[in-house]
Amino acid sequence: MRVPVRGIAVLRGDDTAMHGLVENLSHGGALVDVPWLPEQDALAVELRVGLTTGYVSARTVRIVSGARRWKLGLAFDEVDEATRLTIDSSIVAALRAARQRPVLVIDDRRDRRRDLVSRLATRGMTPLAPGTPLEAIDLLTRAQLHVDVCLLAPHATDMHGVLVDSFPWVTTAEITDDLDATVIRAIDAWAATDVARLM
Repeated sequence: MRVPVRGIAVLRGDDTAMHGLVENLSHGGALVDVPWLPEQDALAVELRVGLTTGYVSARTVRIVSGARRWKLGLAFDEVDEATRLTIDSSIVAALRAARQRPVLVIDDRRDRRRDLVSRLATRGMTPLAPGTPLEAIDLLTRAQLHVDVCLLAPHATDMHGVLVDSFPWVTTAEITDDLDATVIRAIDAWAATDVARLM
């Protein structure tokens, strides 16, 4: 089973190395978003998922070109036991996220944030309301949470920049005083994610 997983892949050839973003993962391979194409098909790959690092040997089996980046379909040739366990836990986390539907809520207006969290929970979402930007980043980097949707207050421009730069897979939606409409935006954004397709 191939599931959406967020992480980093370091692809190493004979004389080169490049960082890519892991978009999905299975026991047999991965889809990796990269800035340029490697010169060879056989690669040593370092997978960084959450706080865990694993190593596999892989070969390119599919290439999808984009405007400025490419997506490489990799087939794993050798996977050690520790890396297999990392892949297993990543798959379990993605399946759990599909059931829990986590949404990050960033709003310094305490009353509005509390009401929004309550409404999201009533609609079957799992709202996460960090108290600081550092807590928000910590939640986003936890592979087991698999947060793909973030609700942002209009003035949270610094956090929006962090999301664009460091967490490009996260879909953002704006928090407004119309909380019912905000909840609908969150549900729609979550339904459009790859994780939702696991349900």
